[in-house]
Amino acid sequence: MKKLYFLHGFMGTSDTHFTEQIAYFKEKYELILIDLPGHGNAPADASDNYFEETLNYVIAKIQNTGEGYVIGLSLGASLAIHIALRVPELVRGIVLTGYTPFIPEELEVVMQKQYEYFSNIEEKDEAIAEYFMGLHGERWKRTLNHVNHTMTFLYPEATKEHIQTIKVPVLLLNGSNELYEVNSAAYIKKINKDILIGLVPNAGHTANIDQPDIYNKIVDSFLKDTDKVPV
Repeated sequence: MKKLYFLHGFMGTSDTHFTEQIAYFKEKYELILIDLPGHGNAPADASDNYFEETLNYVIAKIQNTGEGYVIGLSLGASLAIHIALRVPELVRGIVLTGYTPFIPEELEVVMQKQYEYFSNIEEKDEAIAEYFMGLHGERWKRTLNHVNHTMTFLYPEATKEHIQTIKVPVLLLNGSNELYEVNSAAYIKKINKDILIGLVPNAGHTANIDQPDIYNKIVDSFLKDTDKVPV
């Protein structure tokens, strides 16, 4: 069976962020659920140089386990595209959701407010803080601080050249509700016509969670079509 690697988003786990995809694909593919450093059951903790060290962490996992598809949500999508750029020989294709290659100017104020909210989450929303504690253990605050800072101030951009030269099949599947994610899909398609894009109706940043039936069918079709292409 071909492998599907799942990479979750900020303060989630692969189990919690891909529940519906696990149920849908478990009989069709070998599913490899990776908890990113500092999250869930990951043995590694979050570090200062979060994105680069996490990128190397996931690449090492794939090198040890074997080539496959990589499905990423938000932070996981950023990791997926950079994995494909760095080790294309290990990646059969990638699916990106909740993804933008850079933070657009109109989103900077929103990102700053989000950063401040999560930096003070214990005061802002005690229930969410307790949820993070239950999901990630005592290290949750350290993880939150490292990832929150990285994705706000050190966003791992994919350049125009990156998008033009990526060698593996790509499906970008964003939700239709957020204009910046719609614009992101159009921007990427304009730069590289070979990249497949889709907008999931009535879905936000987490389109795979908001509309799992639509999402799963589109991803399934992409995987089947890509499987037909000789490596």
